[in-house]
Amino acid sequence: MAPAAVMKALESGRIMAEFRGVTPSQRDQLAEIAGDRIATTESAWLSNLLVVFNTQKKPFDDARVRRALSLAIDRWGAAERLQGTTFLKYVGGLMRPGANLAMSEAELTALPGFSRDIVSARAKAKQLLADAGVDKLSLTVLVRDIPVPHYAGAGLLVESWKELGITVAQDRRNIWDWQKIVDARDFDVALDFSGDFYDDPTFQLTKYVSHDLSPVNFSGSTDRFLDAMFVAQAMTTDPRQRAKMVRDFERHALNEAYTVPLLWWNRIVAHSSKLKGWNITPSHFIGQDLADVWIAGDTATMSAHDHVSR
Repeated sequence: MAPAAVMKALESGRIMAEFRGVTPSQRDQLAEIAGDRIATTESAWLSNLLVVFNTQKKPFDDARVRRALSLAIDRWGAAERLQGTTFLKYVGGLMRPGANLAMSEAELTALPGFSRDIVSARAKAKQLLADAGVDKLSLTVLVRDIPVPHYAGAGLLVESWKELGITVAQDRRNIWDWQKIVDARDFDVALDFSGDFYDDPTFQLTKYVSHDLSPVNFSGSTDRFLDAMFVAQAMTTDPRQRAKMVRDFERHALNEAYTVPLLWWNRIVAHSSKLKGWNITPSHFIGQDLADVWIAGDTATMSAHDHVSR
């Protein structure tokens, strides 16, 4: 169903839940119109936006340029500003914020692009561009034609990079054309996303493994250190050793900046207050068998499966 149709169906009671997620403005609209007939539940989402640099195209083949562009992004300020209108809410590394293997804030803020001191970070970014001999840079960001949250993410990149004196344009394409362009490596920077079902590095890190080993590495990068760490963390049975390998992988990946996280999403599920027994998960791909869900005070024979929007 289209978002507007889902909202009308929730407001009228024709459906009892939208399990993928609603935006903050939709949540607020439902609260105003439906009152306590609608409940909302929130969780950090196992989805994020990613900034992909085409490493097979100059000057993005230079790690200093990629690192500078990541340094210039005010992730912390944007997270505060955008969480009221979009899914974008959390600053994080390669693992979902709040997950067992996620970096602590202290570890994260020590890495390029994640400092809370954006003034200092942008000064470093300008120096890196100068060191790389890059002056008067112009680039285009390839964006999926999906307003929430992709337009906001692209806007953040434009705003951030203009602070470095960079001329930035957007190329908004439908998802099919976006994919064709990315696969052909015919872009400067692409705004990608990830959406997984399980907080595990073997799933979460595939976009960072070398492109000849991973079809979802759109940067075209080759990095055998990351490949070795990826295989090693998947094979070890020692949890502490695995955590260290994942952390080493993250530090290296974020310093090389072939692909970097922009912001992680917040999942907001709206459902009828009569819907009981359902618990939110970090992914909309799981927890949907509804085996333990019931409808309080409903005497009809219709099951919970028949009342929800998938």
